[in-house]
Amino acid sequence: MEVAVTTDVGTGQRHNDDAWCHEQLHRNVTLLAIADGFGRPQGVASASIVLDSIREVIRRELRRATFPSRPLTPTDVRELLTSAYASGNDRLLQLGGGTQDHVAAGSTCTLALIVSNQAFVAHVGDTRAYLLRRGELVQLTSDDSMVPEPVKSPTAHPENVRSRQMPSLLWKALGIQPSTAVTPKIAHYSLHSHDSIVLCTDGVSRGLKSSDLLGALNAREAVKGAADRLVVLARGAGSLDNATVLVARNATVHGPAPDAASLSMATPWRWAAALAAAISLFIACGVAVRSYWFGDGHLYLGVDSAGDIGLFAGMQGSFLGLPLDVERTVYRVAVSDLSATDQRRVIDGIPVTSADAAASVVDRWQAQSHR
Repeated sequence: MEVAVTTDVGTGQRHNDDAWCHEQLHRNVTLLAIADGFGRPQGVASASIVLDSIREVIRRELRRATFPSRPLTPTDVRELLTSAYASGNDRLLQLGGGTQDHVAAGSTCTLALIVSNQAFVAHVGDTRAYLLRRGELVQLTSDDSMVPEPVKSPTAHPENVRSRQMPSLLWKALGIQPSTAVTPKIAHYSLHSHDSIVLCTDGVSRGLKSSDLLGALNAREAVKGAADRLVVLARGAGSLDNATVLVARNATVHGPAPDAASLSMATPWRWAAALAAAISLFIACGVAVRSYWFGDGHLYLGVDSAGDIGLFAGMQGSFLGLPLDVERTVYRVAVSDLSATDQRRVIDGIPVTSADAAASVVDRWQAQSHR
């Protein structure tokens, strides 16, 4: 995976309040994220607060899924991302100190968590995610914002109106209300070889057409050149805002492993197949154990519930209320008919090598009792 990030503070801003993340979390898991915030609680950009919190939750939960290793379902990943966004939202809401009457800080956030060739795209706000596949560009997210129409004037020149871009009005962002009201939109995509994932803030996307984005991304140059070109085009289109773009080319090819761990995806039908296989294996093992334990290799003469001598397979006793032996044959010889010594022996259980050997012992006892 070839990843490049280019950012520009913009001509109308004092600080660059965008934040981004590119991190390989495991051998086959990569996190790509971008955020655009306003407000600086305790002097820290809101976007950075949100991304740091989201990334920490994802790291922690993926560690739990890796040790011990277990496959993840799409539902697992969706729940993980929802939890991560809730953490980022609550963290910024707490530090920002906003109230119902005053919004002190907020941030958008769009991320792509790529597990092998599966991309999970989570989104709140007007930062965007795109998929570039075989020369075609598809927008994967929809903006949680509105752009007001500029006031029209008979003397206004269209190019001048376009150059003065109207700020978008966010109606959904992190850090301005409780997390129960700010759940992210999450979509799941299967990536193909040579696919590219592009994330950008509204400082890039607001003034550019899809054809502008596609032209820069399809140019035969290094991925860093494509990212630089997009930021330059955004500034040329009149963008005054912070402009950040992250381009990940060949998104299914993860980099060198930071550790030996990897995560696997499990779809529901695979879980069902695995469960069926486990049940079949359990039954087969049970049959094998029963055949071995209750076979001719574990025979003994003992006393049945009626006080008669019987041939049993297994061993005397029970486990959790379940008997550890099965009755093979009852000889209709009362244990009370035996000598005191033989009674003690048969009560304790007399091992025999076969049914014939057991019958010989019983025949001998019957002969003795008839004397």
